[in-house]
Amino acid sequence: MALYKLTTAALLTALTLSTTGCIIHVGGHNDGSNDQGEYSRVFGGLDIAKNKQVRDLSSVNGNINIEDGVSAHDVDAVNGNIEIGNNVSVHELVTVNGDIQAQTYLSVKRDVSTVNGNISFAANSRVDEDVTTVNGDINLTKTTIGDDIKTRNGSITLLQGSVVEGDIEFESQDGSSWWGDKTREHNPPTLTIDESSDVKGKIILRQVVILEIENPALLAKVERRYKGQE
Repeated sequence: MALYKLTTAALLTALTLSTTGCIIHVGGHNDGSNDQGEYSRVFGGLDIAKNKQVRDLSSVNGNINIEDGVSAHDVDAVNGNIEIGNNVSVHELVTVNGDIQAQTYLSVKRDVSTVNGNISFAANSRVDEDVTTVNGDINLTKTTIGDDIKTRNGSITLLQGSVVEGDIEFESQDGSSWWGDKTREHNPPTLTIDESSDVKGKIILRQVVILEIENPALLAKVERRYKGQE
């Protein structure tokens, strides 16, 4: 699982390649060319034009913008957002400090994760493995997750027929981690699931969570595993 990581290879590539502050624009004019390149930045972002086929993309201090119809392998950012258009296919999406936002028909073969950032997917998207955050909300519309959704300090929203084929888990806020959010002790996260959405596995709560679940059958899947509820 790719939880909370920037791959070593991507980071080393970024540190050894570009150091300027401009944005790299890959492709353009809808030429549809296929160079299968790998692109990275330390100071500056990446802008991948429509219908390009590339390999790994990484940025240390900058956003990664992926336009419609792009195919890529691993996409990693440290301090920056990953913004994705329609009909995009990638292997993995990882940020440390940044949001991941996608339009329709996103396909992710492995995991999606952030540490400090939100994850938002629009209709007809699919992630084959896990979706995880530490300090960030997860908002899914008509999206299928092939394995689990996990968060520590974020809320989760499933709308318009979204499906989680594994579990939903709110991890414990034990205060032992440097990223712990003390405000959540008095403002717990929320799990929102509309009537058309489903969770095939369990709903595991290791902390207090506000439940806004429209389908009563899903309430039977809730397991409270925090202090006083074991």
